[in-house]
This record gives sequence, structure tokens and C-alpha cells, in this order.
Amino acid sequence: MLLCITNCTHLRDESTDVTSKMLPNGKHLVVEKINKETTAIGLITKYNYGTTHSFSYKIDLDNGSIKWNGGSAEPKHLLFCNDTIYIHYFRNKWIEEQGTDSLSTTTNGHYQIHEDYQAFIDKRYFFNLFGDAYWVETTPNNYRKQKAIGNEFEVPNDNELVLD
Repeated sequence: MLLCITNCTHLRDESTDVTSKMLPNGKHLVVEKINKETTAIGLITKYNYGTTHSFSYKIDLDNGSIKWNGGSAEPKHLLFCNDTIYIHYFRNKWIEEQGTDSLSTTTNGHYQIHEDYQAFIDKRYFFNLFGDAYWVETTPNNYRKQKAIGNEFEVPNDNELVLD
């Protein structure tokens, strides 16, 4: 009789790095990065089956008046133009590829780094007690147009995501 035991224990290590920076335009920027390391160790074998790394970013501007929770996206730049704030960031996107042969269809994929942009929409009123504030996608072309007349600042990050 063959008995197979594949249970693992997962060891999690989490650390938070906070960077605070005063931008030249007088805005106070706080960048929070949470790093997570998870290691799978066999219960009986004590074999290390591997470690995974993940991270998440959050941005707080002017003591919470503007927040961005990018999750696993890495912020690169903030752009201030007129009354609008834009963010430029990189994220990993899963690209699915389907292959077909004479017997079956297989689905494979890979991660690819994408460059994205968002604009902050502030519809709050009466001392920001009512209304909504949110981020919406914007085009690279729109970002470039705004960059020509606005002020762009780098966001402190670890450069885990870079374009090839």
C-alpha cells in the first residue's frame, strides 16, 4: 500500500516599509510598501518546496486627502497638472496563450509588465464630507499631453517592476 502525504506548513514573513517625502510643490507624500514572503515546508520531510514573494503599494498624499491603493502595481510618477493629479505605474498582467494541436487545446500563459496611467477625480464637497473621490484609467497620450504642462515627480519605490 502506497501512502502519499503532501501537507505543508506555510511560513509567512511580512514587512512594511514607509517612505515619507515632501515634494517640491509642497505636497506631503507617504509611500507604503508591504513585502510578503511565504515559504512552503513539508510537514514530515521538512523539505523547502519554495518561497514566493509578493508586494503591495499604497500612496497617501497630503495626510490622507488623496489615497491610492495600487495593490501589486508599482507607482513610478505623480503628475500635478491644473487641478488634477495623475499617476504612472507598472503592473504585472497575466497574458493567456492558447495552443491547439490535433488532440487537445492547451492554455499557457506568462506575466508581462504593463505601463498604466490613472487620473484622480475628486467630486467631494462641503469639507470633503460628501461626494466621491476615485481614480480612473487614462490614456498614455493624455498623460503625455498633461506632462508637457504639469509637474511630474518620481515616487520612491524598489524598482521591482521594470520594462524590458
